[in-house]
Amino acid sequence: MSTEQTKNHRYVHALNELDDVNISRIRPLIPPQILMEDLPLTESAAAAILKGRQEAEAIIRGDDDRLLVIVGPCSIHNPAAALEYADNLREYAETAAEDLCIIMRVYFEKPRTTVGWKGLINDPDLNNNYSINKGLRKARTLLLDIAEKGLPAGCELLDTISPQYIGDLISWGAIGARTTESQVHRELASGMSVPIGFKNGTDGNAKIAVDAIKSSESPHCFLSVTKQGLSAIVETQGNKYCHVILRGGADGPNYEESYVAKYTEQLAKAGVNPRLMIDCSHGNSSKDFRKQPIVAESIAHQLSATETGKYITGVMIESNLVEGNQSIPKDGDLSKLVYGQSITDACVNWDDTVTMLDGLCEACDKASDFETKFRTLLTKLDVVEGEETWQQIDGALKNLISLVKADVTKYDTFVPTMKQCAKFVNASVLSERTRLSATALSLVEELARQMETRFQPLADLLFPSVMKTCGRANKVFVTRGVNCLTTVITYAHIPDQIPQICYAAHSDPSKTVRGSATKLLMSIVSCCTVPELTPHLAAVEKAIASGVVDANPDARTTTRQTYEIFIKRFSNRVEQFHAGLSSTAKKYLKLDDKSAGAGRPQSQSAASRQRLPLRDRILAQRANAKGADAANGGQPKSGDGAVAAAPGPQRPRPMRPMTRPGPTAVRRDGSCAVVAAVPLTINDAAAAGTSPTTPNATDAIPEPPAMPAKSNTLENVLMSPRSSKPTLTQLFGEDTSTTPVSTDTEKPKDSAQASATPSCAPSPTEPKADSAVESAGEGKPCESSTTATPAGSGDEAPVRGESKAVGAVRAKRGPGLSFSSLNTATSGRQARTAQAVRPQSRNIVSSRMEEALRTRPARAQRPSSSASELPNRMTLRSDSRAGSSRSRSVSSGPGYLRATASSAKRVADSANATRGTKRRKRVSSSEDAAALPSAKAAKPGPRRRSASKQ
Repeated sequence: MSTEQTKNHRYVHALNELDDVNISRIRPLIPPQILMEDLPLTESAAAAILKGRQEAEAIIRGDDDRLLVIVGPCSIHNPAAALEYADNLREYAETAAEDLCIIMRVYFEKPRTTVGWKGLINDPDLNNNYSINKGLRKARTLLLDIAEKGLPAGCELLDTISPQYIGDLISWGAIGARTTESQVHRELASGMSVPIGFKNGTDGNAKIAVDAIKSSESPHCFLSVTKQGLSAIVETQGNKYCHVILRGGADGPNYEESYVAKYTEQLAKAGVNPRLMIDCSHGNSSKDFRKQPIVAESIAHQLSATETGKYITGVMIESNLVEGNQSIPKDGDLSKLVYGQSITDACVNWDDTVTMLDGLCEACDKASDFETKFRTLLTKLDVVEGEETWQQIDGALKNLISLVKADVTKYDTFVPTMKQCAKFVNASVLSERTRLSATALSLVEELARQMETRFQPLADLLFPSVMKTCGRANKVFVTRGVNCLTTVITYAHIPDQIPQICYAAHSDPSKTVRGSATKLLMSIVSCCTVPELTPHLAAVEKAIASGVVDANPDARTTTRQTYEIFIKRFSNRVEQFHAGLSSTAKKYLKLDDKSAGAGRPQSQSAASRQRLPLRDRILAQRANAKGADAANGGQPKSGDGAVAAAPGPQRPRPMRPMTRPGPTAVRRDGSCAVVAAVPLTINDAAAAGTSPTTPNATDAIPEPPAMPAKSNTLENVLMSPRSSKPTLTQLFGEDTSTTPVSTDTEKPKDSAQASATPSCAPSPTEPKADSAVESAGEGKPCESSTTATPAGSGDEAPVRGESKAVGAVRAKRGPGLSFSSLNTATSGRQARTAQAVRPQSRNIVSSRMEEALRTRPARAQRPSSSASELPNRMTLRSDSRAGSSRSRSVSSGPGYLRATASSAKRVADSANATRGTKRRKRVSSSEDAAALPSAKAAKPGPRRRSASKQ
């Protein structure tokens, strides 16, 4: 070898040491174009592939609501088994085409963590011969066969040159977790003609996938090969159909709802497509194929019932004919391999695959069914209300109520969907048509019942319009609006609307709105929880303080009920709340007892007691007195209210004389004359000058003679029921038809000499044992005594017509002991009488008038006169009402019987109605003076005019 040759050899050897040092062999690779010509794409296969691409792109864009499903073996090592699987999948895909877009997973390349079988393209014979040209041909042939069946396929793009051989036969591609961060794969994805999915990293980090999407959407320029196999510089436009695939990671699964929400928010902030796909295998199943159905079930739930379901665009499932996986025999005997079982990652069998797909299909069907129906209803609602369209709107609202009752509110997509039609619902609520408004309010109520606290987002949109109906002029709308909001508060609570309701309760100028708001406030205080009410307690207290003094009586009543509930639930704030109330509010809430009567209307019980007639009040007072006697054992009370138990005589205690206003005399011309008031007391044994004969003072004070229960006395007649009609015989205690007419009765010469003294003698209608004469002789008190003497005469001046029994009593009584002056002693009877001054006073007056009637000398009467022809006298009234009853002042009894005006009028009206005619007689003023119970204090009255016959 020459020297020159030696130099050249050394130069070549040096070049080999610089380049391809680690290259052991280089073989020629078939150009892509030649392979594509050998295995050309048929028209039917092209149609199936193109359809798969378009459908996948539409789903990723969100234009198609179906679910993209990538399902198939983890990797293909047996084309025959793959074709059988494709036949099964194609048949199922046709039945589920309305809900699922199924693409068969056909992976020819497998990235290995360390070493292992790399896939059908690299090692088609599974013997490490790496017959790549053969593998490329097998791969393209299988893809063509699958496409001819009408089933689109998807592959993982692991090698950057292999897509030139098979890229025209796939409808979807994936970039694996180990290559997502690779720049060349991002550049490759930017130039691919199919949608590409980037998996999150093996550590579970999804940010690298987000970055990969942003990179792939941008244009790139990189080195590659052409279809002819020549190296070239490739420039891309960017791929707009890239998405994230959640596969789990070292930290665990990431398919759950919280992760989906997290990554969709991250994608949205990055400005890329927020829709993503979930891998049921790998890290999400913890590499346990039996957990893949669990992941699929969770995805189905999210699709049908959660807000994140709308962001889930697809699912990946590793499936094969036989579940599990197997290893390649070390001896190379491929006959030992189980047909249809994976030699890489374990897969679920075909039956489990169908079950998983059915669950996904059902979930998509529910979601799509609601979406479809809602779009139809939205079209019907989006019209202007009119005579021809309002029934269409009403029907659409009723159909929407049916959907709500069908539990579609559980979908998280329901709230965003309902927000789209909120304006149409509000317009119907405010409609003037009662039927349409009622249907819209029913929809709001049903939404609150079904959604409960989840109704709050919709309440912000629907509450203002419903609140407006509570202030309309038509009470039908007001009632419906209040009932609707009450239902909403009961089920949904709507704490965000509490300030609005409180403001309407205390500040709205409309009386109707304030009344409605107070009812809603009571529902809020009753139904809302303490944490919900706590931030708004100041507003609630202000509304209550204003409501109790509102001009609307209904608002006041409702607010008082709200106050009772409020102080029970928030007892720790009662004192603070009461301190801020006005005096008027405290009066209406009955917080100030001293001023309650002055600032607050009297209670119903007090008003009813004031409206009771005289007869009922007398009976009530008697019943109270009897009850007090029974409680004390029949013993009089001492000064401190205790029963006096000490025996022996006791010093009587002076008692304030009982008085009553003087009666008012009403004349026929309407003028009135007030008679002086008369002090009223009751005589006892001490006043009569007697002493008790028994050691016990209470035994020496006998009860005054009581009238028979059914005697025809004036008091019993007047105390009889109003429905009865007493006759004059019952009224006067005598029979006017048989009484002889006395013509020898001597009349007083003037009114000053007239006297009306109730006698102590027994009346014809009473037993003699109860007579006043016997009582006086035994030291018992006289029932009553009244005298009227001329001016300047003593108390003992004889009265014309006075009986001897009365004279004996007067003589025994001593001077100065007139009825009006017997007020120096007390007794058990006086103590009981003191409890009811006015009713007892009236009874005593009635008794005196009755006794005066019995002892009065008979007057001359004409034989033709009857009881109905008694003279008309002036009517006595004990209050200011006398002047208002001038037209009803005609009575049929003597003048001194008219002190009880209301009872005498009823008697007179009854007698006049039966007789039909009235006759009047003129009576001298002296007779009137004698008839008056208080003639001693009164001056002689003026003479009356003669009454003409009616």
